[in-house]
Amino acid sequence: MSKSVTPSLLVSALALALAACTTTSGSAQAPVPALAAETGPALSPAALATAIRRPDGSRASYASALEALKAGDTAGYLTQLSLMPEGVRAEDRFNTAYLALDRAAAGDTSGARALLGIGADEADNFTVPDFFLWMDAWFLAMDGDLPAAIERHRKHSSGMPGITADLSLAALLEIAGRNDEALAVYEALTPTLIKAPEHEFDPQGIVFAHISTVIVRHALLLQRMGRVQEAQTVYQQLADAEPEQSTSYAAAIESLETGKNLKNKPLTVSAGFALALSDVSYAMQQQRFIQTIMMGGTIDGFDERRASFDLVTLLIDPANENLRSNIIDAYYEEALYAGAAHIATTAPEATPSLEIAAAQSLLMDGDESGARTAIKSALTLTNDEDRLSTLYGAMQIRALLNDRDAAYAIVPELLSLAENPAEKAAAHGAASSIYQHFGEISKAAEHARDARRLDDTHQRRMALADVLGQAGEINDALVILRSERLARPNDPYTLNSLGYFLITRTDRYEEGYKILARAMLLAETDPYIADSFGWALYKLGDLERARDLIEAARDDLKPQNHWELEDHLGDIYWHLGRKDDARTAWETALNTHPPKAERDSIEAKLKDGLTTPPPEKRTLPQISLDDLEIGRQDI
Repeated sequence: MSKSVTPSLLVSALALALAACTTTSGSAQAPVPALAAETGPALSPAALATAIRRPDGSRASYASALEALKAGDTAGYLTQLSLMPEGVRAEDRFNTAYLALDRAAAGDTSGARALLGIGADEADNFTVPDFFLWMDAWFLAMDGDLPAAIERHRKHSSGMPGITADLSLAALLEIAGRNDEALAVYEALTPTLIKAPEHEFDPQGIVFAHISTVIVRHALLLQRMGRVQEAQTVYQQLADAEPEQSTSYAAAIESLETGKNLKNKPLTVSAGFALALSDVSYAMQQQRFIQTIMMGGTIDGFDERRASFDLVTLLIDPANENLRSNIIDAYYEEALYAGAAHIATTAPEATPSLEIAAAQSLLMDGDESGARTAIKSALTLTNDEDRLSTLYGAMQIRALLNDRDAAYAIVPELLSLAENPAEKAAAHGAASSIYQHFGEISKAAEHARDARRLDDTHQRRMALADVLGQAGEINDALVILRSERLARPNDPYTLNSLGYFLITRTDRYEEGYKILARAMLLAETDPYIADSFGWALYKLGDLERARDLIEAARDDLKPQNHWELEDHLGDIYWHLGRKDDARTAWETALNTHPPKAERDSIEAKLKDGLTTPPPEKRTLPQISLDDLEIGRQDI
């Protein structure tokens, strides 16, 4: 199966970058009395606001800290940490850091220092970890002593992961009004030559993400200083690295001048501290990923460290919608839908984007009524500035709810609100996906062509090829897919799209098998590619190997499900005589919101089973070295 990528309706590449880099209007909190829970420790008001409540108003209880964490209940998580025996809690110093951050969130920086063992005399802090002293630099900033904060930061940040120390220092310098010094930090971090990744699997993507963060923050600071032309010049460096994305970057560069969709407010202590903590959390996660891969392991399962770090960070700046949205996305990816919805709905203030996130999470958690209520709330809250993105989210969820008329009703307004080429292309792409979902393929193809005409990128071309294939325009679709393969010969997902197209839309099974074999070689652990290769084996009559490969792909995809993979397994199980397993797989496929045509097909199979014989077993194609040739860039 092809990995679906939902086109974004956000205005520009800058808007996308801001999801991780913008600031909020929060400010350092004045000390407030600690509020005690019914049982357990004193918690900050920000933490108590996250508590899940029973019908009688009492707080929910948990058997473990992990259980509370998965529920998105930061108050419950911190309570579990505080109730641990001190020796157990001390085994992981981050546990103490989290409790200290909650004290700081309450404005009690003295209490935070006491938890971390930080004394007033520098000589007494010889054994205190540098990470704790780095946190204290920000506590000093919260106390209003910015010169001391910067001094302490310079002394104790050398062991921070990646470029996080530099980014944190730049934030402190900006807060202190030392903008030229902050700009110098960003300039020092920006390389002369910037190279974008060739595809999603290219490890250069990690480096490019770091460089993008630096450049975006550099440009935003210049824009806040009123040096718009310089900001645009800085941001142009990213545009030059990705010329194919010129339409999106043009909109981003324009927004630096107009301010459209750009909430670029001055950096505050609470916002800067939360941003720095979030950078550390992300960097540590990347380090864990790299170490795991180098040791031959696989990356899967709930990332408890990242989730706990991010949820506690949110206590420092609860109004930070970008950080909150990132956390919601991480929970959603782990199928922790109830937790995601809870995090979305416990923000200090409801916003259209958070209501859309809640709606999507509630839908996946089986609460369709709650999802519809959240959509209505989002549309009520929206204004001219964020209406475009709100309509996009509402339309997508209406489609998943099978509310066809409601989804279609949004399309005209969506298209009318789009102004620049990037917005118009995104709007047409979204309209295409909606019509495609409900089986109106000719309309879907028309909008996909318009999207490509306005924004001729790899993503738009691949989306168009997919729709053309459904419309029966096989040759036109193959021209696009083969051209993309020539341009991106080592992109596993491009190879996957072409190979899967060949085995599902044509009778060129052998060619499709060989192309998918190469994709598997380049990305052997990817579940989407494994499913495609397994389906090629099925088409060639090797049902047992197809079953094994697709079952493994299903395990790799967990905790998520995908209707197409389950549909494939249902067909295989049926032909292997496992009819109950087949029906279970088809039922799972129906519950994961397939498009209308596929839904109708799966419902028919549930009713009558398969009436056609299994594919005839053929000799598997021989794969030559030329078929699997790998360039140096693959290594």
